Amino acid sequence: MYVDAERNIEFLPFELALLTNLAEVLRILDARFKAEEASLNKAHKAPLPLGYEKRTKVSALIAAMKADQNLPSEQDVRALATWTEKDESAFQALSLELRKDPALLSKVKEATRSAVETLVTDATTIYDAIGNAGLSKLKEVREKAAASREAAKAAASALAADSAVPQLGNETWRQMLTYARDFAAEAYPDLQPPQLATADACVLCHQPLDGQARARLTAFDEYIEGRANADAEKAKKAFADAARAILDLKILSSQDIKNRLVNFTEGTPPRQALADKLERFYGACQERHAQVSAAIKTVDYAGLDGLTDLDRSIIDELLAEATVLSNEIKGLKPSADEIAKRLKRQQDFDEFEARKKFSADIETFVARRHSLDLLLKTKACLAACSVAGITSYITRIRRKVLTATLQTSLEDEIKALDLQHLPLKLADRGEVGKSKVHIGLEAQQKVGKNSDILSEGEKRALALAGFLAELKEVGVRHGIVVDDPVSSLDHARMEAVAKRLVKEAAAGRQVIVFTHNLFFHQAMFEAAREMKVPLREEWIAKHADGRFGIIDAGQEPWISMGVTKRLSIIEGLLQKKKPTYSETDETERSFVTDVYSKMRETWEHAIEEILFAGVIGRFRPNVATLKLRAARVEKADYEAVYAGMTRCSKYSGHDQSAGVPADLPKFTEIKADLDKLSSFVAAANIRRKTLEKEGQLYEAGPVAAEVLD
Repeated sequence: MYVDAERNIEFLPFELALLTNLAEVLRILDARFKAEEASLNKAHKAPLPLGYEKRTKVSALIAAMKADQNLPSEQDVRALATWTEKDESAFQALSLELRKDPALLSKVKEATRSAVETLVTDATTIYDAIGNAGLSKLKEVREKAAASREAAKAAASALAADSAVPQLGNETWRQMLTYARDFAAEAYPDLQPPQLATADACVLCHQPLDGQARARLTAFDEYIEGRANADAEKAKKAFADAARAILDLKILSSQDIKNRLVNFTEGTPPRQALADKLERFYGACQERHAQVSAAIKTVDYAGLDGLTDLDRSIIDELLAEATVLSNEIKGLKPSADEIAKRLKRQQDFDEFEARKKFSADIETFVARRHSLDLLLKTKACLAACSVAGITSYITRIRRKVLTATLQTSLEDEIKALDLQHLPLKLADRGEVGKSKVHIGLEAQQKVGKNSDILSEGEKRALALAGFLAELKEVGVRHGIVVDDPVSSLDHARMEAVAKRLVKEAAAGRQVIVFTHNLFFHQAMFEAAREMKVPLREEWIAKHADGRFGIIDAGQEPWISMGVTKRLSIIEGLLQKKKPTYSETDETERSFVTDVYSKMRETWEHAIEEILFAGVIGRFRPNVATLKLRAARVEKADYEAVYAGMTRCSKYSGHDQSAGVPADLPKFTEIKADLDKLSSFVAAANIRRKTLEKEGQLYEAGPVAAEVLD
């Protein structure tokens, strides 16, 4: 975060913390208000009661019910919904008056006339189709179609009197020939028509066409195109159209007649009698239509002869009533003054009607009005939750009380971690109520990310520098936890980091460091020793049962153990294996290899720890020159180490020469080799301690004499 991303400053002086917390509260409130706004908007999608389409005071008020400053008050809404007995009486009187209004009556009569004229047209169509005159016409076109087809068949028969195929000219033959002609035209588009005869092969039997066959097919084609067939087709179509017109007739039911003439018959007995007569006419038409349709479908027209004709007088009577209605409409035409009065009465009626309906729907509209009012207030709250002004103020205060000291702290940390060669600078900015910093490279060319330029070690060191610089703004009362901070760092920077962390602890801060790096582990020890800072060491392990993060002193890594601990572990391995070990069991080789590898490594560590008295260490960054006083290597030491290492190398993990026997050592031999190592360590330790005391006496100087001669 300190290397590439902007880092939120979490530890702030009181003034900045107060404003940052305020901005956070506003963000929380903003989210809540947005959720409420979304919920209200969703609820407002539910439709309100309909029926307020006319222009009235109620419809105007409903249109104004929006979440804005023009939202009507509840008092205004309820005022329009007031409905009294006096209002109801006035509404009914006005309704009665409007029903007698000439203009309204004129519209009703116009609609009635239109219905009558439609029925006249419909009844006339039915009569023309299935009345006696219509049936005579149907019979005529049917007979003409039959006669034309017979004439066409006769013409076809004359084409080939010697034909071996009967029924030339019938409908099936004609259709077959027509389809064959069409197919031949598709199959041979490049030939001269008729392709049915000009092709080399017959399209029906696929046999070659000789001269006689071509002549016959040509004659057939001319027949299809000739007058006789054309007349037959025309007559057939005329009959089919007449029959279809009858079959497709839609004859109204008795209820349909009543519905269409409801205004025509109202309060007028003669017109009611005419309507009843019309119903009977349509009933007779339905029966006749069913009979004629059956005859057409079964091609049996015998039953249609001698039918009683339909009574056409009803159509004439209806037509006369249409003329009467037209005259009545002319007599109802209002004057300009009457039109204006009527419009005023209609507007008053619409207002009454809207108010009456609104009185029944009032609670629904009041609830919506309250919901819209809440939405309006929610929008105001959202506007009040803006953090733009706070962000600007945070930036000004941060630069006054924080950024300067943070820049100084960063410069100190950069120097401490040996990053002076990098042109680094702290930048800051506020974003939606937060304080942010960014450590950027100052370069002549534009640098997108620090990580594009810095090495892995530089990035890790820079991250630590940013973190430690921010720590100074926190104060020493806060502890810190650092996890493996030296990945990719060289030894010099590891020592610098160790000293810097110990310095934080020396200032009074609790510092917890996790690491897998033994060099860094030793560097922390050395820095703590130099600064006289208390240090506690814990080993953390993962157990075989799945538990992890367990503090367990017994889980110290082998590589970091001293000689005494190592001897104890090897001794434990031997004691555990003693009851089951057999030098003849090849499966014990891994145990032997492991034990002798540990003994060999312990011989090596004994040289570092005892013979050289810890003057140098594999994971220590320094050379302990004062410990040289306890270091001594004698010829016997060399011989003991040489013999022990030779013995261990024979059975440890080293590659062996072909001549070395592959047998396993006896258990007593393994124990003897360990005893030699233990004896060497014990004797060398006694000598080292003796040399340590002698060296200390030497360094202290000669003791002053108590008595002078």
